[in-house]
Amino acid sequence: MKTQNTYKPKKLISTLYITILHMKKSIILLIFFLTACSNVSPTSTNTNQRSGPPFPRLGMWWPNLNEQPLEQVGRYDWVILGEWQTEFLGPLNNINPDMRLLIATSASEVDFNPNDPSVNTYIQEIPSEWFLTQVGTTLREDVDSTQKSISVSAVKIGDIDLFVAGDTAIIDGESVYVENVDSETLTLTVRRGYVRPASAHTAGTRIAAHISFWPNSWILNLSTLSPKGVAISSTEPEWWSDYNARLGAKLLSDPRWSGLFVDSAGLNESWLIGNSTARSIDPDQSDRLITDYSDFDDAWNEGLSTYLFKLRGEVGPERIIYLNGGIPEYNYVNGRDFEGFPYNQDPYVWHTKMFGPYPSGSYFDWMSTSLQPNLTTLETYEDDSHPDPNDTDGYPNNCNDPDFTPNYRKMRFGLTSALLNDGYFSYEMNTEGHGSLCLMWFDEYDNAGAGRGYLGYPLGEAERLISSLETPNQVTANAFESGNEVSVWQVSSKEENAASAYLDISDPAEGNASVRIDSTQTPGDVWNSTFSYAPVSLIQDKEYTISFYARAETPRTINVWVEQDSEPWDGLLNWGEFHLTKEWQKFEMPTTSGGNDPQARLVFGLGGDAGSVWLDEISFQEGNANIWRRDYDHGIVIVNATSETATVPLESTYVKINGSQAPTINDGSQTEVVSIPPFDGIILLRK
Repeated sequence: MKTQNTYKPKKLISTLYITILHMKKSIILLIFFLTACSNVSPTSTNTNQRSGPPFPRLGMWWPNLNEQPLEQVGRYDWVILGEWQTEFLGPLNNINPDMRLLIATSASEVDFNPNDPSVNTYIQEIPSEWFLTQVGTTLREDVDSTQKSISVSAVKIGDIDLFVAGDTAIIDGESVYVENVDSETLTLTVRRGYVRPASAHTAGTRIAAHISFWPNSWILNLSTLSPKGVAISSTEPEWWSDYNARLGAKLLSDPRWSGLFVDSAGLNESWLIGNSTARSIDPDQSDRLITDYSDFDDAWNEGLSTYLFKLRGEVGPERIIYLNGGIPEYNYVNGRDFEGFPYNQDPYVWHTKMFGPYPSGSYFDWMSTSLQPNLTTLETYEDDSHPDPNDTDGYPNNCNDPDFTPNYRKMRFGLTSALLNDGYFSYEMNTEGHGSLCLMWFDEYDNAGAGRGYLGYPLGEAERLISSLETPNQVTANAFESGNEVSVWQVSSKEENAASAYLDISDPAEGNASVRIDSTQTPGDVWNSTFSYAPVSLIQDKEYTISFYARAETPRTINVWVEQDSEPWDGLLNWGEFHLTKEWQKFEMPTTSGGNDPQARLVFGLGGDAGSVWLDEISFQEGNANIWRRDYDHGIVIVNATSETATVPLESTYVKINGSQAPTINDGSQTEVVSIPPFDGIILLRK
């Protein structure tokens, strides 16, 4: 996540048949075909799949160029470096002329070193108006530049603490470290001149706690609600986004840089509440406590979009802008990093981040839409934990443990997921140290030393090996071909008679009719207007897939979940939001049950908006069809993103990588069938 300036730091014309036999914990796929078989494909990817580096494509964040051999760093297709590593640009270009070298910046964070004032000069340039702060208060009395006891007008607002020990707080151009809060005397004991120099302040001056998500860093306010400020080097008031766009262009003054890596460029910054030091957020520094942060999120997203537009204008059309975050401004940027993904064995998370719907754009969205060259990357971590914002000691480096063995299965799942499209892959120890901790290299990266790019280029798109699940559809009234099918469903609304359902023969997705649900319910919570079916049966920890066609009178979202059909109406599984348009779309989504219930209710939540929604061909089945294959010049990739082992017969003989790291997987043997554990993947070579 963070910039570190120190080193802690792939069709058969027809498918004959596909049968699924459930055998205890295994799924047996009987797949007969001529080359590689499937009949469900995601959206088309890169139209020029034979350009750019061959596969696998690899990237790395912040290697330690002072200690790690440059020859090892030169094996990657791109690397992210810091401004302090400029001296290595020439040597790396000599080793790998095709490598893209990216210099790091941040959309919304600034790092500091509390022990070395010389590296904090840049922070002193930033006016107080640009920092994202918590709700603050004012000084009750004048203070000189040395006082350690500061009287303030309040230390709480309601139940919210304005300050706690360990905070840093901003007073004009100074920041102070809060050592103690006396709620009786409304006094703060502070360490003066923390990072930003001490100065005298008059009574009535605003004081507010900085917001920090990462040790030794502060959040800057990208939102359009932010006050404007004047940087020391400027003369006119402006927003942080204006200044930061110019700063990014200056970082690229050396033509050897391929472009910018922009960290901390995520949507909806209100996520900070409860996930960082933030107990509150004060977007406009008015010291008013707000409880609904939707306006702030909208303003943040607008500001982030504006910043990227300005940044592209400053750096020109040829330089790369690569994001760690996810505002889907595809026209401005060259892809994004999916940091820490896949991070767990969750079929819903994997599916949504791979194929959508995902608020900041799925992997396939970014691959199909971003500017070229497209550096979109799946970045998987050995260790998925995060440091406490107040912990400045750093993580232990497990790479230094002589008994350390990487999680090869996790690495394979990430790499093979990336290979389902044309993106890059990175495997690193954790989010704090990245490549500086160690450069883990795997047999799958270069065919156990045979050479980088050994797969060549893809022969087509990734295709799913299961066209449909064979388990029973628990929704028997699912096709809406008669009024009787509609009557089986329950329509409810918070406001009396505010929702109704009808058979509609005007424009069905399939067959002769669909169901139209009209809602005049005042927009609000999604459960205030629902269309539901019971009973459906759930088993704890089993995977279930929802599938349906939907469209709407105007673009909108609906929610789908399964809940208890009696008090306390607890939710048992949830597929979240589905984004509807005026045109029919087919949705299909797996998730895992959170409970046992033989008499549960499947619910479509429509209360978020008023108007008409059409549904057709609704299916609710046990199972998950996310077993995928993609063919390359010299091999194939198979991914099993389900919770059961998948056994996949192949159309011819393939060879396993002959490696040393995971000999039970990569043993060099020839095979005509491959068994893949849950949430795993494999690369096989053409014989």
